[in-house]
Order: sequence, then C-alpha cells, then structure tokens
Amino acid sequence: MRILVLTTEPLPLPGLPTTGAGLRAWGLAFGLRSAGFDDVRIGFAADSVRGTEVDPSVVPGVSMFERDRLREYLEEQKPDAIVLQHWGLGASLPPVDCPLAVDLAGPHLLERRLWGSKRLDADLREKVETLSRADFVICSGRFQRHYFLPFLFQAGFEPEASLCPVVPFSVAPDIPAPSENRDLSAFLYGGFFLPWQDPENSLRWTLETLDEREKGKLVVVGGPHPSIDVSGGRFEKLGRLIDEHPRAESHGTMPFGEYLSLLGRCGAAIDLMPRNSERELAFPTRTVVALWAGLPVIHNNYDELAEPIERAKAGWTLDPGDRQGFRKVIDRLVGHGEDIERRGQNAQELVRKHFTWDKTIHPLADWCREPRKREGKTTVAMPAATKAPRDAASKKGRVSYSPPPPVAGPNRLQQVLSPLALLLALPIALVLLILFGGAELVKILMRRR
Repeated sequence: MRILVLTTEPLPLPGLPTTGAGLRAWGLAFGLRSAGFDDVRIGFAADSVRGTEVDPSVVPGVSMFERDRLREYLEEQKPDAIVLQHWGLGASLPPVDCPLAVDLAGPHLLERRLWGSKRLDADLREKVETLSRADFVICSGRFQRHYFLPFLFQAGFEPEASLCPVVPFSVAPDIPAPSENRDLSAFLYGGFFLPWQDPENSLRWTLETLDEREKGKLVVVGGPHPSIDVSGGRFEKLGRLIDEHPRAESHGTMPFGEYLSLLGRCGAAIDLMPRNSERELAFPTRTVVALWAGLPVIHNNYDELAEPIERAKAGWTLDPGDRQGFRKVIDRLVGHGEDIERRGQNAQELVRKHFTWDKTIHPLADWCREPRKREGKTTVAMPAATKAPRDAASKKGRVSYSPPPPVAGPNRLQQVLSPLALLLALPIALVLLILFGGAELVKILMRRR
C-alpha cells in the first residue's frame, strides 16, 4: 500500500522555512508511518522553495513536483491513495484513478477573503469542486468541523455523523528535553505576518513590562509567508520597533530544527491576538509546537486550544483586550521562574496525552487501510456567478450578489388607477344585481347597514 501526501508548502527540511501547512503534511505522513504504513511518500510544490538550495532526498520518501507537471509526477509515484493537504492544490490536480482524501486543516477560503482576494466566487467554486472529488475528508479541530460541513454538503457528501473526523495538528511522540541554557525571562513569539493574525498589542505590552522591570527579553521569529506575502506592509512599523528595541531580539523565518532549538532556550511563548473569524476557527500550529517544546503559552481565551490549556495549567488564557491582565502575567513571570517550569511540564504532558501523531492519526489511518471511492460521488461543477454592476459595496471588497429578476407585477400607473377602478365598479355591480333579480339581496344588505 503506497500513500502519497501532497502539499503546496515547504516541508520542515534543513535549510527551508517552517510553515504550518508543511508541518501539517509532515505530521500526517509520519503519523501514517507510525500506524504501520511502510510506504508513505510526501510531495511538495517546487515553487514554494524556488530560489533556495534544498535536497529533498535527505529524508527518504520526500520529493518535489512542478504544479504544471503534476500528472507526470503522479504517474511516476503510482500511489494507491492520495492525501491532499488542503484543497488549494485541487485546481492543479488532474483526474486520478485512486481514492482521494482531503485534509481541511484551516479555513483557507476565509483566509483568502481576509488577505483581500477579489475572486471570491471563483475561490468558492474551486473549493467545492475539489471537495466533490474527495472520497474522504478530515479536519484539525471540532470548531472547524462545523464550519466545513456546509461546504461538504454542497459537494455531495451525505450528512452522516462520521463525516469529516478530527485529526488535530500533532507533533512527534519524542518530547524535546529542555535546554540547559534556558532563559526563563525570555518570551518568544513565532509566526508569519498575516492580515488575520495581529500580535502587535501583546508584543508592545511585553516590551512595556520588561522596560519597567528592567529585566527579560522578547524574542520574535517571523516574516512574510514564503509562498505568498499577503501582509501588505502592515507590520513594518512593528518590525522597526522590535529591531530597534534593546530588550527585543529579532529573527527572520528559519528552518524547523533551528526554531525548535531557539524555543528550548526561552521561558514562555506569546500567542495572544485580537479575536476574528479566522482566529476563532484556527487550531494554531505555533501553539502546539511551543507546548511540545515545554513553553507554557500566554494564549487567547476563545479558540479550541484555550480550554485544554486552561484545564491542564499549561499556560495562561486571557481576553486579548485585557492589557492589565496580560502585563500582570508578564510581570510575575519575570521574577518567578518556578511558575514557568511547572507549567512547562504541564504543557509537555498535555501534548504527550493528546497531540502526538501516533495518538491522533487513527481516523485517516483507518481509511487508508481500505481506501475506497465514495459511493454515489459525482463531480460538482458550480455555476459561474452572474456578473452585476460593481456598486459601492462590491468596490469595498464585499461579495457581489445579483438578485433574481423581480416577479412581474403592477407598474406605478396601475398602482394609482387600481383604487379608482374599484370605486367605479361598485355601482355597476349594484345595477347588475338589480337587473338580474338581486333586489331582495340588495334590500337585505341595505337593512344590515
């Protein structure tokens, strides 16, 4: 049985930047290997690492493909089943003979909307048409599952209770050991600069508190996304502050091994951002990786990870607008390393129990043992949207909507004349009643008046 996992983004190989989608594909592939599949291969898009020097062969079973030659690549790989890591590659995927699973690890359509995509109708058609080709679908969180179900119904899936099982983002069962050079007063933030993820408040509040305490540092790892920079320059001012601040240490994007090493030298992680529709649905990669490395996380109080972090005391969950509460946590942690060490141990225990790929992969592994085509599957081709004049709402980036033509009805002249016609008709009706023997009826009506 040969399983092929496909992704559009870089894998965590030496020399390549780390991305959430790449780590997700990696976790799915190695989760399947841990479940007993001895021939699991991973392919990633060459355009995601263009301009870098990378040798995929350093890890057995890993290779690159060109999007416009994906058909030839699949013919060479000869998979018995394909796992597509998110639907964004669907437009490049040719018709395939083997069963197809699609991993929905995040609200990608919503992300496209938030980065300013002007082709929302086309994006929606692309998503539903890709899902209609799938035989099996997974996602990475319970919150996300409810978001994805309506799209799956549009794509022809039956509303079964087993539809779209959850496979959380997961990491290796080998829990990293804390570094001997760990600085418990160092707070780390890691992630790409994206329009729907805004860490500015929490990073500024951290620096304010460290300045007052005259102790500690903020370590920031980040930059534009390597596949597509959609930040729009929004974080340039924040970047300058971090670069110039004496208590801040700035790093660009880095390979996963280097990032993990840096995590091990810090005390706690910061992942507190304003609430929005994408953040509510996200199952954040950076948070699970930080917990795995033994860093308790200062985290949002509204997403799916908030409750397990709070329950396990693996960090601190806060309202993202609570400046006073956030600064109070930072202030205490600068002088109480024992809190960080205790909650760091809790963080790794939380991951060990719930978020290692040998424990989470089972829904996908069960399907891969007997991959099969979905019964009654028909490819859904969604109609192109009706073109409508671009009004003020559509110019602001809202979805353009063309209402159906109005049902034929009275025009303005008819509306004015209708009451007059009724008044004229009443005496005529009365004369007709009298002429045709309705005199008695008229008398009765007159008496009742």
